[in-house]
Amino acid sequence: MFYKNIFINKKEIKNVLNIHKIFINKVGIKNLYYPFILDLNKGKLQKTIGLWNISISLIKYKRGIHMSRIIFILDKLLFKPLDLKYFYNFYKIFVKNLESNDIFIQVCFLYFLKKISPITNFKTLYSYKLTFLLEKKNLLLNFFIKIIIIVNSLCPCSKLISFSNAHNQRCFISFFFIIKKKNIYINNFIKILENQSSSSLWSILKRKDEKYVTEFSYKNPKFIEDLIRNIYFRFKKKKFFLKIENLESIHNHDVYAFSKKFK
Repeated sequence: MFYKNIFINKKEIKNVLNIHKIFINKVGIKNLYYPFILDLNKGKLQKTIGLWNISISLIKYKRGIHMSRIIFILDKLLFKPLDLKYFYNFYKIFVKNLESNDIFIQVCFLYFLKKISPITNFKTLYSYKLTFLLEKKNLLLNFFIKIIIIVNSLCPCSKLISFSNAHNQRCFISFFFIIKKKNIYINNFIKILENQSSSSLWSILKRKDEKYVTEFSYKNPKFIEDLIRNIYFRFKKKKFFLKIENLESIHNHDVYAFSKKFK
């Protein structure tokens, strides 16, 4: 009977029956695939699909939040191309309409760049995994970007002890950093990260390209320790987390390295 009266009187059930009065740190939506237009390459727009996680904090006096309102707001915000500056200001709309001081917005997506094969000059698209993460807690606001890049890493030790060969592995670089400026050029970060490896990768390589890449990586061997230190040095003025995983080709294990700089 009590619930029946609530619906008859058309009260908002999210604001009633809050028995325990406990603050909730995060409540919202997760794993929502939603398309948008990306603008990260000097005005060269590209369409992609993002995997969105959006949540807010809930004060102890309220029972629930407007879940559907989150998607409604997102739909309105994505009518224009998304760049770093625009994403950075997302939180203002959510905070205002969802009546919360805290907001967590995360979107993971594929970012495509045209890469030219080193010898035959074939132009093909190559994908990078990017994540934008914005978190506001009271007056504290942080904006993070995560870049995942796959490169090639050739073993210096294997090269040293072998007459004519050296084993190599596919190397996953995960670079997670805080940004303060909203006008940074993501492509520069990608280029720097790729250049620290034994060799970068391409979507298509013809025989002449394969020969070049194989010989180039052989002349440019890198331990995982070398790779992570080189990247650390290049970004030593920034705050970041850095994780590298090598999928070993001749061992029954993978290799892992982690470093951070948040001072």
